[in-house]
Amino acid sequence: MPMLPRSQPAHCPPDQPGDAATPAGGSPEASPGASLGDRLTARIQELEAELRELQHRAKNSLQLVISLLKLQAGRIRDPDARAAYEQTMLRIEALAILYRQLHESGTGTHVDLGRYVSALSEAVREGTPGALSRVPVTVDSDAIQIGLYEAMPLGLIIAELVTNSLHHAFPDDGWIRVTVRQQGDSGRARLTVEDNGRALPAGFDTTAEDGLMLAEALAGQLGDTLSTDSDAAGTTASVSFPV
Repeated sequence: MPMLPRSQPAHCPPDQPGDAATPAGGSPEASPGASLGDRLTARIQELEAELRELQHRAKNSLQLVISLLKLQAGRIRDPDARAAYEQTMLRIEALAILYRQLHESGTGTHVDLGRYVSALSEAVREGTPGALSRVPVTVDSDAIQIGLYEAMPLGLIIAELVTNSLHHAFPDDGWIRVTVRQQGDSGRARLTVEDNGRALPAGFDTTAEDGLMLAEALAGQLGDTLSTDSDAAGTTASVSFPV
């Protein structure tokens, strides 16, 4: 009598569950006899779980990139090159913070803007070398939930503006204030970054500063232009964005 083949254990690829009835992310599939509404609900839950998993992996990947960049930073001796390198790390960190908070929110699509701005501003301040890291950065934000595709350019703008204030505004101790306010029923809100540091020099051209040039380009993605005003009392920059 021929021998029956021995059963082999099912092979599960990495990051996939072993139960065929449960899709990636752990969302149960609707049974074959389920109603159309139940099947649609199950499919939506499955897609949401997959989205959260993708965002979790994006967060981890960005954090790994930051760690690798930090390992190399100590080898850069030229001050200008090192400053540019560190600003690149900060821009990546702005995205890593966003993806972390997206994952923690459980929604997969929106974050609490005040919480994001606070974490990002603190990361910028702590990443600034020397005494400038002691300049207080306060955040005052309306309760706003913002989507991923608006938060990404806005976070990069905040990183550039706070960095610019820290590096160019303070020969002595001062303050920086970041404010986010809803603009009535317009469907937009306004970000304002202000400081009490030195005024920008007369005829200052924002296109001469790589960071501010990037901020202006990102403001265009949000449907606005970057507004700056500077005098003896300090500098204020603002931009509106959709919410």
